[in-house]
Amino acid sequence: MLPIASNLRLKAQAQELPNTEDGVCEFAFDPDFPSRRMWQVVARCTLQMIKSGGKISDRDSQIIFNVLQALNSLENITVEFDTTQRIRPLLLSILGETPRPTMPYEYPEPLQQTAAIILARIDEDLAVEQELEQAGSISPEPGPTALNPSKRRRTSRSTTPASTTIDDPTVKNVMRGIIILENGRRTYRLDPNYKPAPRDCNVIGHNGLTVGQWWPLRVCAIRDGAHGAMIAGIAGGASIGAFSIVVSSEYADLDKDYGNTLYYSGSNSQANTDPLNPVITYATKAMRLSHIMRRPIRVLRSGKATSQYAPAKGLRYDGLYSIRREDVEKNTKGGAYLRFQLVRDEGQAEIDLSRPNARERQVFDALRNS
Repeated sequence: MLPIASNLRLKAQAQELPNTEDGVCEFAFDPDFPSRRMWQVVARCTLQMIKSGGKISDRDSQIIFNVLQALNSLENITVEFDTTQRIRPLLLSILGETPRPTMPYEYPEPLQQTAAIILARIDEDLAVEQELEQAGSISPEPGPTALNPSKRRRTSRSTTPASTTIDDPTVKNVMRGIIILENGRRTYRLDPNYKPAPRDCNVIGHNGLTVGQWWPLRVCAIRDGAHGAMIAGIAGGASIGAFSIVVSSEYADLDKDYGNTLYYSGSNSQANTDPLNPVITYATKAMRLSHIMRRPIRVLRSGKATSQYAPAKGLRYDGLYSIRREDVEKNTKGGAYLRFQLVRDEGQAEIDLSRPNARERQVFDALRNS
């Protein structure tokens, strides 16, 4: 079990905390509301923080500490437990990623660090359902430091050669080290017995990747050390910085992609209504630290993005970018949010707009259609 909340003045409960999934489900983490499930307890604490101007009481800090300590003590976290107890949303809430927060809030960093560790463990150990990264229309965005139009060789989204199957050797090679499970819906997980083991994603720089490297799914990118988050667009931590980001469509109304220059929003930027104080999530703090430390960040573009620089399908590694500035902007609700300007580092191979190639598109379609 990992040590947590080391610099918070919290105490262990007199009553021993549970260390089994059944025990966690039945335990009254909030004595005032003994029938509430764990995710409901965390939701109440988060809502109370928002109402209190972003401050958390000692009592609620102790409750969250106990929740994390109990989760951290579990030897295994099953898919059913993760789903029924809403473990991922619970952890994301502690990390500042509550869906559509209307006002800023921030849990103490030791609690956020522990939540991030548990979330990374879940991403690595559990099978997850993943959407294939593909979107519809392409929106041209000419702008500062955009790529030369003559070099934009983006492949049409609809042009795919003759079909292949999931049993094809090329598909199997792309999906090496990944278990595909079929149980009413398809899920994917890293194979714990596969050698070599997945490459550590928490590395600054290219991490052995080549510009233009392509994957059909995020789990493949995790295996190869490209991006360390199964769902989140920013991978890293408040105390270590951001290692990588994924440019997708989630913040299409706030982000701008000019190829060599990106304007990338901090997470949870859309719903804030506070005109003065942006939402500063754990992931956003990671971006700020990378800016301060002048550390490069790996940039992956997703086929879900509408930019002309996005791949037609899947995810593509486009090299290292560095944050040059951060600005406080206003979203459509008038709320403040942080937006980072990233500029592509010099001396790299050009963004390979020809990827995915014809064979890679076949692999993508085999996974989509099988």
